[in-house]
Amino acid sequence: MEFRQFEREFLRLAFTSSIDLTPSSLAFVTGLSVREAEKHMQTLVSQGVLELSSDDDGHLTYVMPDRPSQPMTLDNPALAGPLLTPSGPPLAGLAPGASPAASALVPAQAVSLRGLTPASWEPRRIGSGQAVASMFLNAMVCPGVGSLIGGKTGTGLAQLSLFLVGLPLAVIAVGLPLILGAWVWGIATGAQLIAEARE
Repeated sequence: MEFRQFEREFLRLAFTSSIDLTPSSLAFVTGLSVREAEKHMQTLVSQGVLELSSDDDGHLTYVMPDRPSQPMTLDNPALAGPLLTPSGPPLAGLAPGASPAASALVPAQAVSLRGLTPASWEPRRIGSGQAVASMFLNAMVCPGVGSLIGGKTGTGLAQLSLFLVGLPLAVIAVGLPLILGAWVWGIATGAQLIAEARE
C-alpha cells in the first residue's frame, strides 16, 4: 500500500473510530504487515501528524494530538469525501456476537476496515483485453478512441481533437504533423494502458 493511501485510511480510522494507534492494530485493519504499518507511522511522526510517547511501563505509543475525543460519524460534513467500496473479504471478527475488543474497533456508523478502500484513491484498473483493444483502436481506427475506452478521458479527448483538427488541415499539409502527432500519442497511450494492465 502506498503511503498516500495508508495516510488517508489512517486519518479516516483515527477520526471515525476509537482504534488504538499501534502498528499491529493498523496492520490488522489495513491488511499491511506490521513492519510496513510501522514504517508508514514513522513517516507520520516525521511529518508531525503523530507523536511518540511512552506509558508508565515504558512502552512506546503513538499519539495523535488532533484526534477528537469522540469518534466522528460518517454523516459529519467534515468527512465528506470518497466513499468506501469493498475490495476484499470482510473481517470475520465483526460478525454479530463478535468480541468486545473487535467491536471497539469501529463505532456503529464508521466502517473503514480491511477489505474496504476509498474508491477514488486508486485509478480504475482495466483488464489486458480492454488494454489491447484500446491499443488497436488508437493505432488502427482513430487516435483517442482507444484512450477513451481505456479510461483516459482527458488524454483521449485531446488526441481525438488533435486528429479531427488535423484532418481538414491536411489539405494544405499543415494537418499532417497534427495527425501524425495524434497517432503517435495514441499508440504511446495504448502501450501505457497495456503496461498498467500487466501490473
